Amino acid sequence: MLAIMLCAGAIAGAQTVDLTAADAYVRPGFSLEWVFQTPLPGEAGWTVVPANPGDRPIVIRELGLPGSAEPTLFPLGKVAPERYCVMVPFVADERLLASRTGVGLYMAQVGQNWQIYLNGSLIRDETYTDSDGSIRIERAVRGALIDIDARYLNKGNNLVTVMVLGDPRDDRTGLYMGAPYLIDEYDALEALRRESLKLILIGIYFFFALYHAILYALRPKAVSYLYYGLATGLLSIYLFSRTFIVYELILDTRVIKGIELSSLFLVVPAFMAFFDSVLGRRVSTFAKVYGAVFGIAAILRLFFWSEAFLRLWQYTIAIPLAYVLIFNTIMPIIHAFKKGASEGGRRTLGSFVVAFRSSGASKLLLGTVVIATTVLLDVVGLNAGRAITYSDYAFLLLVFGTAATLASQFVKAYKESEALGADLLRRVEARSQELEATMAEQGELSVRLQETSQRLQTRVDTSARDMRVATRVQQGFFPVTAPRNDEWDTAFTFIPAAGISGDFYDFYTRGSKLDGLVVGDVSGHGIASGLITVLARSVFHRNFYERKNRSLGAVLEAINDELIPELSAVENFLTAALLRLGDNGTVEYASAAHTEILYRGATKPRALLLKPTGGREYKGPVLGREGIESPYTSVRFALKPGDAILVYTDGFDEAKNVDGEPFGVAGVLEAFSTAPAGDATQMLDFVVREWRFHVSGTRIADDTTAILLKKL
Repeated sequence: MLAIMLCAGAIAGAQTVDLTAADAYVRPGFSLEWVFQTPLPGEAGWTVVPANPGDRPIVIRELGLPGSAEPTLFPLGKVAPERYCVMVPFVADERLLASRTGVGLYMAQVGQNWQIYLNGSLIRDETYTDSDGSIRIERAVRGALIDIDARYLNKGNNLVTVMVLGDPRDDRTGLYMGAPYLIDEYDALEALRRESLKLILIGIYFFFALYHAILYALRPKAVSYLYYGLATGLLSIYLFSRTFIVYELILDTRVIKGIELSSLFLVVPAFMAFFDSVLGRRVSTFAKVYGAVFGIAAILRLFFWSEAFLRLWQYTIAIPLAYVLIFNTIMPIIHAFKKGASEGGRRTLGSFVVAFRSSGASKLLLGTVVIATTVLLDVVGLNAGRAITYSDYAFLLLVFGTAATLASQFVKAYKESEALGADLLRRVEARSQELEATMAEQGELSVRLQETSQRLQTRVDTSARDMRVATRVQQGFFPVTAPRNDEWDTAFTFIPAAGISGDFYDFYTRGSKLDGLVVGDVSGHGIASGLITVLARSVFHRNFYERKNRSLGAVLEAINDELIPELSAVENFLTAALLRLGDNGTVEYASAAHTEILYRGATKPRALLLKPTGGREYKGPVLGREGIESPYTSVRFALKPGDAILVYTDGFDEAKNVDGEPFGVAGVLEAFSTAPAGDATQMLDFVVREWRFHVSGTRIADDTTAILLKKL
């Protein structure tokens, strides 16, 4: 029975799409015309990156694209950023489209600036450029998680397109991490970004840094506390700069990169200075020179190519690690062994063990060996792609080992101080209590901050989930198919800007007969507007049939009288276009401050605005606002076979392109005029495609709804 339940759960779960399991298509440059279909086999200009499930990095500089420069080991200087197009086709089944928690796209890494398109629609824009094309704000992000509107997904073939803008020599230009690149349920992908363990480790390192900084403030002569606090503080900063949360706190990833490299360059000399001081020696010349070199490197990287200095650090890191291992751990142990032998002891294994235990360097040896090994493993990339690296754990061992060394010195000093007398003892105890109280307060504050963060995250997750449910509930009130009979052919499009829509529409049918339709637009955005659409749809439907023998102007007046008290407590109002269809193609039309209806005759070359002759006013005021009531009128006209009308909301003509130019009524008229003379669906699909092409590359700012009615 358990096996059956597990199998059923697996079948019911959403489909997981691994983008590394499909071939990728890459080419220099970028055009919005490319984002709608996969390149044809052998099409010029495209480079195919073969699928490799679970490990398929796409680093632009390593692909040998046409016109790209040869990669160098130590690149210097900077070049102008260039655009590249990366396409990955995939297949989505019904399970993914029916996800109850929403759909998301997880990118292990993408940069330096980028846009993501799904089936031609822009779903995420992270481009920040100046007028000359240079990058103003860099966004080379690891663990990017994008919420996908499931309406943009097609059952079957789909296409994800990534526009990459960046320095062609930078390894972060492209998708340099091998995996994961997934499309799955949003909650499942969000779990990939959880890094509680790593944040706990960072908190431990920061705690040690703060603790020993306080100790140094209390005892300035103990410089080993200063170096240790500085080293662990730099370590916590470096590790924090490699978390996912840092990309939410800092927009420009150049700042993150600068923090990461600067702390990385300085953490090793800080530990070297600590090892020298804790063994009772002055900071070595080697540690000073190494620290000065990479301190200068941390500054020069602001003006030159950062990767050159990172490569220098990677190729030389073994030198300071070997220096610490030999001169700060092994040599002091050997010296203690020889000293014991010269004082009358024998050079035996037992005497070596005694010398090893008595030497302060012995407490550093294990941590030094482990950290040296794990850092080298991480540098050569044997742990690439993991959220927690080997060195993250190894540093914990080193931190506790060095803390134990400092603790032993503290205990020794404490014991020596007991001989100074009871008065001195009381002072030391009082100082220790102060320190313990300070650390207890810090611990309590950390716990409270963590609890608060968890509560806030839970509320955010709940709100997002409620919004997705509310969106599906609202859309359930609207028709899902357009009616068609022997006399009328209809088609509609409904494109909310985000989540709950302020637009509404409805078809009034009895059996196969189409009596009329309505298109409306509630002012404002968000949940309030969405709730009003549900109310308005019901009020329109009831009054349309209860007053079927009255003019549509009288119907709108009755609707307005009913909406005014309902909307008196809010600032929202609504516009609407209401149509009643009669026999032999007759149409009665009334408007409450709505956008114009467009008419296209079967024998006419161009579409035009549908207005009554003589220029008389036929539109009434908006609905739901007290104090501006006035009579509503209606107009009547007849449609011949082949004639069509287009009713839409202002999201259609007010939508702007990347240059800030609106589509406009002229754009709608042009698209409607040139649409192929097919059925209603074909004509409306053409108009919507022209509209989408105009707004490609921009975020849709308003809800968009349109109904096309054609006389058969």
